[in-house]
Amino acid sequence: MRILCDQNAPAKYVAALQRVDGITATTVDEVLRHDATDVEIARFAEDNGWVVFTNDDDFFVAGGDHGLLLYDQVEDPASGDVVAAVEAISRAYQSHSEIVESVPGDWV
Repeated sequence: MRILCDQNAPAKYVAALQRVDGITATTVDEVLRHDATDVEIARFAEDNGWVVFTNDDDFFVAGGDHGLLLYDQVEDPASGDVVAAVEAISRAYQSHSEIVESVPGDWV
């Protein structure tokens, strides 16, 4: 799975995802620009086969045929729980573009 972490994704999640075999994780800052809009991020994710990792539910309206992983910033889930959920989600879906899940949600 290829995961595009939005600008506000905590470094602890980005780093944890980057350490997992079978997951390629990067940030918006690395592939676009820091002030990229949600629509630009969604379009980039769709065009390049990325699943967006974010706490921003605006991505539901930003459109695009890309996967979406939402974490709850207030709950501040543990990095290990987020990684475990993402790994389970990756195994459960055949197409990344079908993914619309909360992490960790009920995945751990």
